[in-house]
Amino acid sequence: MKELQDELIDAYAYERSIAASSFEYMGKLLDIEYVKTRLKLLGTSEIFVYGGGYLGIQFYNAAYRFVDILAVIDKKGKVQIDTFNIPAIDINRLKEIYKGQSIIVASVRFYREIRNELLEFVPDTQIMSLGEFLGGILK
Repeated sequence: MKELQDELIDAYAYERSIAASSFEYMGKLLDIEYVKTRLKLLGTSEIFVYGGGYLGIQFYNAAYRFVDILAVIDKKGKVQIDTFNIPAIDINRLKEIYKGQSIIVASVRFYREIRNELLEFVPDTQIMSLGEFLGGILK
């Protein structure tokens, strides 16, 4: 019984951590000047965004005026909410067109799995989590 209780508590803490991080990132993405500053620090003019959910779309909407977002990558090859002309591709298409650009992974929950998948053809230095972009040390 104690083992099950510990597993449930761990699962709850994990889910709560994801939710807290997501809310923090959403708040930072509402500050357009902050996003603009972070993009300047990133020092690139072209990026991909991995994640067609709410955080990925919110990042796209905050950043597209300041950097060329080549596409939003999602396993399904489309964004998960109705949007205005956001280019979306799947991972297979990314493999065909990728030429060394930075990729910002907007998924909090699946970052590790996405990163591992991208490492098959993307240099580690070109993959960044949304949390790292918003709060980490950039170039």
